[in-house]
Amino acid sequence: MSFRMIGKDCETLKCIAEYRILTVSQIAAMFHKNRQVVRRRLRELEEKGLIEVASYEFGRGRGRPEKSMSLAKYGVDLLKDKGLLCHEVPYEKVLVGKSFCFNHQLLLNWFRIHLNHVEKVCSRVRVKFMAHNSPFLPKGPNGRLFITDYSLVPGSGQQGNKFTPDAAFGISDLVANKTCLFFLEVDRGTETLASPKRDMSDIRQKIVNYQWYACKKSYKRYNEVFNYDLFGFSLLFLTSTYGRLAALCKLTQEMQPTNFVLLTEINRLFPDGVSAKIWAEGGDIHGPQESILGSLCCNAPLP
Repeated sequence: MSFRMIGKDCETLKCIAEYRILTVSQIAAMFHKNRQVVRRRLRELEEKGLIEVASYEFGRGRGRPEKSMSLAKYGVDLLKDKGLLCHEVPYEKVLVGKSFCFNHQLLLNWFRIHLNHVEKVCSRVRVKFMAHNSPFLPKGPNGRLFITDYSLVPGSGQQGNKFTPDAAFGISDLVANKTCLFFLEVDRGTETLASPKRDMSDIRQKIVNYQWYACKKSYKRYNEVFNYDLFGFSLLFLTSTYGRLAALCKLTQEMQPTNFVLLTEINRLFPDGVSAKIWAEGGDIHGPQESILGSLCCNAPLP
């Protein structure tokens, strides 16, 4: 029997393009399907050259590690032919190479999947998410990524190095007609906490960048994206281990005022969901934990 596209095949391929790589468990969680059914269909898509199984394996520290799926060139061509992906998008913006940060991306994906699930638990909430490496992300001024901005050179007031969050997203309350802006930094523990030279890529400098961003109200350019007059933002750090979370919390508390910074780690997401009280506000890891939804706080674990 010849192969043909069925059901949500195109949607699955588009999701893999958007998320860059996905595990069977992640795809099953997104589409609310049995993992065995998902695995069987993905194997068929792989056999037809639409997707590739990455040689790198990823696990959350519990159970058996899973291999990750990414699009093959033929899969990219199919999305373009069906008008689901712009023809001008180069292959390298969709395909995954050997230098791709697998762990980082899969950690980002789990956060996003949990976040999207909140809409199903709380009907008055809507999420709009923009990942830094999505092939569907629009360009901003001067052709750069829309969510890319520039910090100030310390002491000069001049435009300095550019910084790009791993994601920017808005959570809208449809009843209160209110939208909150968030920036997400996924941390795998590979970056320096604070270098003596205050390198633009260390965590301390990242927080300084966002402090400047808040002070100058540069985030206001997102008003047109969410069709709402924003009054600030929250910076989220998602870490891969509790030890790294504790270290980032200590740094955050040393840099007060940083109440706009909230931190958590991956294993806190799964029991109760991203919208539960699992976030250390301002780095206070030992005090009462907060929810990114505020008064709309709810438990939203994946089924």
